[in-house]
Amino acid sequence: MSAVEWRGAAGFAFRPLPQKAFPCLQDRDIRERLLKWSMQGSIAAQAFSFDQQFKPYQKDEFVMAFFNDQNVTSNLKLLSASGQWTTLGKFRIN
Repeated sequence: MSAVEWRGAAGFAFRPLPQKAFPCLQDRDIRERLLKWSMQGSIAAQAFSFDQQFKPYQKDEFVMAFFNDQNVTSNLKLLSASGQWTTLGKFRIN
């Protein structure tokens, strides 16, 4: 199913929230633990809003719509095998 079909079926649209703060990642104890496990700089948190009420029975459609939404694929960052931050890009779940 294409991204358009999923969006049409579930109707979810997502929007990145780049200004969203995650105070837990600034917590001293958590930062020390991330450093202990060599994860400092290798973890990030991002937030997205969506335009409908989430209903548990739509969970599959929600996930498919999320990973196929253009705002998500062009903004969701991931750490590549080479250690560089990149966006999700054209990745699709079928």
